[in-house]
Amino acid sequence: MLIKKLRNKPDLLTALELLDKRMTLPYREKQHLSTLSKGYDGEVIFDSLVKKYLTSDALILNDLSLVIGNTPIQIDSLMVTSNAIYLYEIKNYEGNYTNLTGQFRTDSGQDIVSPAGQLNRTTTVFKKLINQWDHAISIVPNVVFVNSAFFLYEAKKENPFIYLPQIISHFTSINRRCDILSAKNYHIADRLLEECQKELPYQRKLPLYDFNDLKKGLTCSCCGSFDLKNSSKMSLCGSCRHTTSLNKLFLSEVQSFKFLFPEAQLTCNVMHEWCGGSLPKRRIRAILNTEFTINGFAKSSHYT
Repeated sequence: MLIKKLRNKPDLLTALELLDKRMTLPYREKQHLSTLSKGYDGEVIFDSLVKKYLTSDALILNDLSLVIGNTPIQIDSLMVTSNAIYLYEIKNYEGNYTNLTGQFRTDSGQDIVSPAGQLNRTTTVFKKLINQWDHAISIVPNVVFVNSAFFLYEAKKENPFIYLPQIISHFTSINRRCDILSAKNYHIADRLLEECQKELPYQRKLPLYDFNDLKKGLTCSCCGSFDLKNSSKMSLCGSCRHTTSLNKLFLSEVQSFKFLFPEAQLTCNVMHEWCGGSLPKRRIRAILNTEFTINGFAKSSHYT
């Protein structure tokens, strides 16, 4: 197995997590953060299952964003084997759902679009791309439910659903059927990587925020708490009891600042304010001088 495209935490999820620590997110963004976080956790679970149970020759591409014709599609995980391409829509649903025509219904009566319908549209569009490349290979779509607390009533056998207890047998079956990958298989994977679209800048999808309005201070790299007890070298979180190097903690705050304010200049004064005065300026300057390149002089100096 070779992972041709790694899965990275979405930039939008990272940015919302950073903002959630320092401001009260609007309800819509708070809900979006919860959805993104749970979805990403589910994808990470799936990745761990692939690594554990898929032993055959295969190429893995995660988080594929493709535009085919004028139609954009998103594929959570794609696997190229010697005789098929497997498409995976990964769901981290929790609780009881009822399978209705074109939708799922929760116990509370909320209706959501069935992932089978979403996957069917993705598969139809994806097949057009493969046909354009004159490749004759089977496309096998699957919706994978990775949460052990998920149950679906009135599911039909013909639905492309894989439940957590079925994942081992699913990969075992693939392992038995697969041969050594051919040049054609590698060509397909490479073409898909070339076609993959970059995400829209995450800043466009964030709520409005301003440096002056965000809560300042060092935060625990483990739980995000501001309840830290700092010594000369180490920092102890009063909430989760996680300890970390104070220098390392400061550098993580530098990355957080740069992530939220990519156009702003990185200066000693700005980081002193960002960290809520938790570190003296002389120490901040020493760390910045060691880890970054200084540009300009005196008041105009900044780091890159």
